[in-house]
Amino acid sequence: MPPPRPAGLEALVQRTSKAASLLGGVATLAITALITFDVLMRYFFDEPQLFVDELASFLQVLVVFWGLAYTFRVGGHVRVDLVTAHLPRPVRAWLRVVTLVLGIVLLLALSWVTWLSVGEAWEQGRVSTVMLYPIWLPMALIPTGLLLMALAMLGPLARQVRAALGRGVQSDEVGTDTEPAG
Repeated sequence: MPPPRPAGLEALVQRTSKAASLLGGVATLAITALITFDVLMRYFFDEPQLFVDELASFLQVLVVFWGLAYTFRVGGHVRVDLVTAHLPRPVRAWLRVVTLVLGIVLLLALSWVTWLSVGEAWEQGRVSTVMLYPIWLPMALIPTGLLLMALAMLGPLARQVRAALGRGVQSDEVGTDTEPAG
């Protein structure tokens, strides 16, 4: 039997993170097309396209930061269980609670700092070097991706706290949306 579908904020975060990762996939295709175009223009016509390096770099920021939440949700992150695999279930459960809380706090702090940078770029009217578009636009991809990741971690944190407060077999690590527990 499939798990129940989440409602409210968690469902919104799931849909948003999936859409953001889809945009990241499209951005990957765009990066590939842009670099191929640049190589062809440079090789055959001796006309390098200066905008490609700048645009591909900013699209790569989109791929990385907007893909974070979806990667976390589907269990695509790397886990190292060398130490935790041998701990008792309740200890693992509470350790996961602590690491999720620390992760959310770190993401919120990083998001705050990067929002400050975006605000400074906005106030100063900074523009990109080659294409002269407002630099705050691609800079805003970083804090929005970090905030989405923090929101994606709230659902597993709530489930993990419930599991940690449980007894026996239920007191263990819970998986992400599609990842099995433990």
